[in-house]
Amino acid sequence: MKRVGTWLGGKSHNASTQSLSALDEPQHLADAMRAASEIMNDDVDAAEVGLSKGNSAFHKLGKGVVTFLRATLGFEQEIMREASERLADAESTAAEHQRHAQRSPTAYRSSIYPVGSEFALCHAESQLMSAVVAVLNESLTESIKGFYKLRTAYKTLDGLLQAEDRHRGGASASIASTSRNSLDSQRFTGAVPGGFGNESMSASRTSLPKPPTERATPATLGNGVDDDNDDDDEFEFVDADEGLPSDSVPARYLGHLVTSEPQGPFQKLSLNDEHPGSGILATTKVDYSAQDEEADLSDFSNHPVDEFIHSGSNLCFGILQLMLSLIPPAFSKLLYIIGFKGDRERGIKMLWQATHHNNINGALAGLITLGYYNGMIGFCDILTADAYPKDRCRALLADMRERYPRSHLWLLEEARMHAGDRELEKAVDLTSKSSRSPLKQVEALQWFENSLNCMYLHRYSDCSASFQKCVTLNNWSHALYYYIAGVAHVEEYRLHKASNPKLAQVHAKKAADLLNIVPQHTGKKKFMARQLPFDIFVLRKIRKWEHRAKEWGVEFVDAVGVSPIEEMIYFWNGYKRMRPEHLETSLARLAWSQSSANPLWAREGLDEHAILHVLRAATLRNL
Repeated sequence: MKRVGTWLGGKSHNASTQSLSALDEPQHLADAMRAASEIMNDDVDAAEVGLSKGNSAFHKLGKGVVTFLRATLGFEQEIMREASERLADAESTAAEHQRHAQRSPTAYRSSIYPVGSEFALCHAESQLMSAVVAVLNESLTESIKGFYKLRTAYKTLDGLLQAEDRHRGGASASIASTSRNSLDSQRFTGAVPGGFGNESMSASRTSLPKPPTERATPATLGNGVDDDNDDDDEFEFVDADEGLPSDSVPARYLGHLVTSEPQGPFQKLSLNDEHPGSGILATTKVDYSAQDEEADLSDFSNHPVDEFIHSGSNLCFGILQLMLSLIPPAFSKLLYIIGFKGDRERGIKMLWQATHHNNINGALAGLITLGYYNGMIGFCDILTADAYPKDRCRALLADMRERYPRSHLWLLEEARMHAGDRELEKAVDLTSKSSRSPLKQVEALQWFENSLNCMYLHRYSDCSASFQKCVTLNNWSHALYYYIAGVAHVEEYRLHKASNPKLAQVHAKKAADLLNIVPQHTGKKKFMARQLPFDIFVLRKIRKWEHRAKEWGVEFVDAVGVSPIEEMIYFWNGYKRMRPEHLETSLARLAWSQSSANPLWAREGLDEHAILHVLRAATLRNL
């Protein structure tokens, strides 16, 4: 008998402990994922309304995803707390439903995964998002708890992916071997993997153990709660069978997903009629699904539950591997808690695999993949030739713009691509002339991106106004916003000091007012219980200028040293995004310090001389 009533908010007291039948489950999964996907169109209200119509583990996971996305986009403590609460609820519900599914004769039985795997994935995904939120929290204790949760999520995801490998015929390597290799082939033999003070770790390379032959069981995937019989000693990393014929792995993706050719005039996509697309997608004719990827599970099953598990496991393990590979060395001891390192290449490959699926998992994978390339990779100078797959990223962006045409997230990524191509003016047009996003966190990101690009373009007044707008939309780092807004007016003061002294004094006052606000906002935000390095930097700068103003008997704005706005451009590696004419402007602004317009240069110390030469060298290198 179907149990639809209990899952759609019925009055049954045992609604949260019932398990869905094989007939009910796909519909509830589809409803929850469809509602959660509304967040990718910037529609929080529609997502919340849709997710409130059900009590399944899928609906609760969807609520967690919605709040998690808002938390990671805005870094606001209140939203982070809400995300933590929702994800904890989703985590406990998924664990409970997995146990009931394992005992229910009507639960869905996949030909690929053990019974209850869909709930195991919900549990692991909730844990992974909880861990990310915990690391972003200002508490070191919460951060450590978050890292430890990753270990449990890892074990669950590893079980799911091993089940896929077995279904493919055992041809693929166990994901566990990836992490084993990342540990320099060290094998844990006695204590909690990676535990502090673990003296039982073998220092020598172990022989290749025999791969497991039994099928993954529900116990393999974990049940979402700590089990006294869960022996950490058995959590080992194994090698894959390397004796495979070279022709057993397909050279390209052979799945049945229709993603090979972008459809429609993507170059004309826009978020409003007044601002048509700027053409960055016009030449996109690349199949982003066909590069060094395994055959998709759609070759073996087209069941929506199997697709959810497959796309979700690729998303989650991809995030896990990528995130762990990006942990700064200063925090590397935290990795001992979970006992392994990340594999960046493997993580990115799995995220690309997840992007093919037209569900919330695919959308999140697309957002993270584009964010990684346009954000992190986009800021780097030293890259290999294939580090940034431009055509593939553009094809992915075109696909996401078609799936979610109302979303400003993809517009933001397009602006970042323009900036990466040194088309800063186009990037500013996209972020400043588009319609307003109903999602506050996305609007804040647009203004922040616009602020940086105005800074690179030397549009100082626009830069200052944009950063002051960020103050009203986001509370992550007001010290950063006020500081750059203030030093932008320092540059305006210098530009007009000789030609228009009256206007220069207006900018001098604005600069002093904004910079005097900065110390009030430093030290309030912490990351893993440590003060933000930028806060320490700007506080020291302002104190130095205040001291020099008194010592030298000059106005505060005249005591400022080598162009602090150029320092900020260097800090964000804006020189990489500038064309020659922009870089020439930077050289001119740096030259002001040594010009006759600055009578205080003779009194500057070695530190300011060093700053000038470093900034000038960076500018010349980019020229």
